[in-house]
Amino acid sequence: MKNLFLYCCLALLMFASTSIQNISEVTAGAKNQNYFIDILYLKKGKTVADAEFYFNKVEKVVARHGLKRAKPAFSITKSLTSKDAPHLVNVWFISDPEGTFPNIMSDPAYKKNIPLRNATFDMSRAQMFMMKKAFDKH
Repeated sequence: MKNLFLYCCLALLMFASTSIQNISEVTAGAKNQNYFIDILYLKKGKTVADAEFYFNKVEKVVARHGLKRAKPAFSITKSLTSKDAPHLVNVWFISDPEGTFPNIMSDPAYKKNIPLRNATFDMSRAQMFMMKKAFDKH
């Protein structure tokens, strides 16, 4: 659990360092912005390029349902706390925390990519969280 907390903190730090322009474009006009974070492990023999191929196939599909990825995705280059570090961290903007994922999971265009997702990522080890801003000011 301690490692998971540290990975979440790392993801948030990386998110904060992303392009302000990109964040502004995605969140323009959004109030009470919600976020989704995924922490992913690649399956043996898979690469970050394989992950990018998968995301390129599904990003437009999930965007139609209100899930937009903050660019870039992040790869873990070094773990300070664990020998079992994840490979990728993504931060996403989510428009409807209640409805987005049911809509994505029922979309035939997304469903056809689930075998690719499962071949690329070890979904049994994936960690996924919904988040929202905790403080408006420091």
